Amino acid sequence: MMNRFRKWLYKPKRSDPQLLAQFYHADEELSQVAAELDSLDGRKDPQRCTLLVSQFRSCQDNVLNIINQIMDVCIPQDRAPRDFCVKFPEEIRHDNLAGQLWFGAECLAAGSIIMNRELESMAMRPLAKELTRSLEDVRGALRDQALRDLNTYTEKMREALRHFDVLFAEFELSYVSAMVPVKSPREYYVQQEVIVLFCETVERALDFGYLTQDMIDDYEPALMFTIPRLAIVCGLVVYADGPLNLDRKAEDMSELFRPFHTLLRKIRLTHITGIGRKEWRKRAEAVFKEITAKNFPKLKKNLCPQIQETVKENYKPDEHKTHLGLSQ
Repeated sequence: MMNRFRKWLYKPKRSDPQLLAQFYHADEELSQVAAELDSLDGRKDPQRCTLLVSQFRSCQDNVLNIINQIMDVCIPQDRAPRDFCVKFPEEIRHDNLAGQLWFGAECLAAGSIIMNRELESMAMRPLAKELTRSLEDVRGALRDQALRDLNTYTEKMREALRHFDVLFAEFELSYVSAMVPVKSPREYYVQQEVIVLFCETVERALDFGYLTQDMIDDYEPALMFTIPRLAIVCGLVVYADGPLNLDRKAEDMSELFRPFHTLLRKIRLTHITGIGRKEWRKRAEAVFKEITAKNFPKLKKNLCPQIQETVKENYKPDEHKTHLGLSQ
């Protein structure tokens, strides 16, 4: 009875911009959708059930987003590290990932098997249960504080948020790693090597005056085709011990170049070994010198004709069409 009276008396206005007020109304909406979903027979009204599930997940996204904002304000120095997120595939690194993780945790806690991965689901279930309990504690603490003082974050609330943040980060890594391929430390290091190769290639071109910063800043389309090809030349000649080191096994190379391991070996054997590295370096520098605004179209067609000829002879156009910008 006292809780109802306090709720009636101190309920924050929906228009209040403070985070605790926003959380209170977002959480109320989530609870209403959850209650309706629990009372609905999905077999009798599947369309309504689908709509409610979508609405439920949207509400979860909103609640978690506000909780994250609250954590940024009240425990900014105590946030759980999430450096591991850089290893996730780009397609899953989106704004509503947190809501999907919450939904997945609740399904696991209820005994469901995620995506037919029984062993992974069983291994994650204890963590999922602990996470959902922690989230309920956080929601309760935030709701209670919203009815007391919108401007105060108590130590009890901060502690609940710290515990939840650690559990959520741990579950995020476990869940995503179980569901999609996640780069190993070695794969991530190799990817960084490729980034360095591209950066060194551009830096070298700038140092020699073959490129200007304005050309890069303007994102010239032809230049965007040219840089990967220049990186291949530099990787084979100038930085031969880098990510294009063909003495490595194919599986040890970046996935960007892995499909072309045999082709790259043939390019090196046919053109670098045959003409000598000094001559090949001269040709590479000649390529840099050709990069001007006037001859971009010509350059796109004629860049590194030795490479292009080898590609045409050996490359199958239906495979990996977008890799490296090699296919026309």
